Amino acid sequence: MTGRTMDLRPPAVRRRVAHARERTRLVQLCLLAATCLSLAWSAAVWRLREARADHEIAVTRADEVLRVERALAEITERFDLAGRRLGIWRRCSIPFGASSILASIANDLPESGTIERVEFDAPSLITSTVRAGRVRSDADSTRRIETEIEGFTATDADVAVFVEALRRRPLFRDVRVESTRHRSVADRTARAFRIVFEIDLETASPVLATVVDPEGDE
Repeated sequence: MTGRTMDLRPPAVRRRVAHARERTRLVQLCLLAATCLSLAWSAAVWRLREARADHEIAVTRADEVLRVERALAEITERFDLAGRRLGIWRRCSIPFGASSILASIANDLPESGTIERVEFDAPSLITSTVRAGRVRSDADSTRRIETEIEGFTATDADVAVFVEALRRRPLFRDVRVESTRHRSVADRTARAFRIVFEIDLETASPVLATVVDPEGDE
């Protein structure tokens, strides 16, 4: 016994067996390839589904971002418009009433005095077009009210007291007497005066200070 296996099948049978084995191996390889392709297709479908879901989420978020951006742009535009309107309003408005100024002037007037005319002029609150390339200086652009008072008192001393009282008002700037003259009132001699001053709206407080005289009266 040599230990070798002897194949006693005819050659035709051996060829058929070999072909059958090849076909079996080929079928197995095809099944393996089909299984791999099926798994790959399933994975691709799953990834495509996930990608579509992510795309839908991204589109939704993008639409939300665009909506928020449009709303923010609209709000910003409204704020800018409100800011421009507020700037115009601040430019053209007075932070206190004229009645408060008149009350302050009347409180400072001596007992012998009478006010005949009070005029407020606010040229700096009226915007004008710059012409011929001329730019307004800071002094020209200061928001202020020019005030002129005309009346009369018994003496020049009363006029001086009135001017000093006005100068103590924090709102009033550059208080000065433009002119004084003699005047007859009810057969009595009086001093007519014209006093001018400015109200600086850029630095003045809207609260009118109260000046107390030595007797304790306002």
